Amino acid sequence: MQKKIICFFLLILLLAGTVTAERRVFITAETTRYLRDEVIRFEDGVEIRYEDMVVTALTGEYLGEKEELTLKENVEAVQEKNRIKSPEMWMDLEEEHIIFRGGRVESLFYFQQGEEEEELPVEMWSDTLEIWQQRGEMLAKGDVKAYYDDMDMEADEVLIEEEKDLLTATGNVYVLRDDGSWFRAEKVEYNIEDGTFVAFKMESEFELRENP
Repeated sequence: MQKKIICFFLLILLLAGTVTAERRVFITAETTRYLRDEVIRFEDGVEIRYEDMVVTALTGEYLGEKEELTLKENVEAVQEKNRIKSPEMWMDLEEEHIIFRGGRVESLFYFQQGEEEEELPVEMWSDTLEIWQQRGEMLAKGDVKAYYDDMDMEADEVLIEEEKDLLTATGNVYVLRDDGSWFRAEKVEYNIEDGTFVAFKMESEFELRENP
């Protein structure tokens, strides 16, 4: 692929294809340094706008040869109600693969549940968060903690597949419900749309209700 350095940076961001007049990327920074070997550095505040997504950070660097973008320090990505905060964000522009890393990653996503399509938030904390935009998948890894509906969840990894409306937690899964009941499992598959779940190799504790 032929590389191009455009006066205000790459118009291929998040597209990996042809950019039309309706799909523009806007990037601003206090200081922009054009270095050798297609390296561009942004300093003193970076803001990227693409469609309904806004990403801000203190510094950034673009490697044209690899088509990689790295943002650092107080990174925040916002898309409608969804929000991710992280010390660092790395992105492969061609593959549309994003990794939030460098410390604890805080994320907030809204999913629809039930026939009335009620929007419920998923709050999540993890050591890393990977997003594959083309596949519609998110993978949180490392001391994952999540809160959704009436559940507090801990796990080694949590995979969210948007097309399947499926959240899969694996590795030392612990779930505490608001009613005080809890269970441990090796793996939990949670259907986001209807609120049902399947637990594998589970042990649990809950209180039986007495008949009136």
